[in-house]
Amino acid sequence: MNLSDTPANMPLYRSAREFLYGKAGYDQTHILVVNFTYDVPKLTKLLPSNPTTRLVLDGWQVAGFTSMASGFPTGVGFSTVDNADITGGGDGNRINVRGPAALPAGEQTFARWFNPTVFSRPARGDFGNAPKDVLRGPGINAWDVSVFKNFPLRSENRFIQFRGEFYNMFNHTQFSGLDTTARFDAAGNQVNTRFGQLTGARSPRIIQFAVTFKF
Repeated sequence: MNLSDTPANMPLYRSAREFLYGKAGYDQTHILVVNFTYDVPKLTKLLPSNPTTRLVLDGWQVAGFTSMASGFPTGVGFSTVDNADITGGGDGNRINVRGPAALPAGEQTFARWFNPTVFSRPARGDFGNAPKDVLRGPGINAWDVSVFKNFPLRSENRFIQFRGEFYNMFNHTQFSGLDTTARFDAAGNQVNTRFGQLTGARSPRIIQFAVTFKF
């Protein structure tokens, strides 16, 4: 837990612990980063061996970088169709939260990342009860993998290297944006059809090949 707001943002009329205390914006509960390099066994041990097969099938290497991490904390805000002045100034207002917003991983979908029905419009004079952060955004599950092979040219110090690089190799969608702003009409109905929906993603799979002469 962290009070990450600066003193300039301290509330005037409300408890600082109630209004600002929460997870830091950079907090991630779980982070796993793995680097690996693997020398592929010689395939000519299983197939007929001759200069051509040894040149093509042996000496391959696989290297990679894997990142898996929880999403960042995020708050939930709101606006109103009728532009109502709910608090009359001061520290501003927050949305009301009536229950758990986060959904189990098996229930999360593109159109419903969290439960939008647990939020409601504050009445006039109600500052709202939402904390600084209500839920977490989407996490990261990315695999960047390189496959390469050196073809020696009559010397160990002189060779041609073939390299294939696969960023986000499995093309797992890495969502990055989430609509966390409700919009209420005068009767208190939530009218933003994108509220709770994923809205953006990081780069899809990218593949590139290269041939390098090293000496």
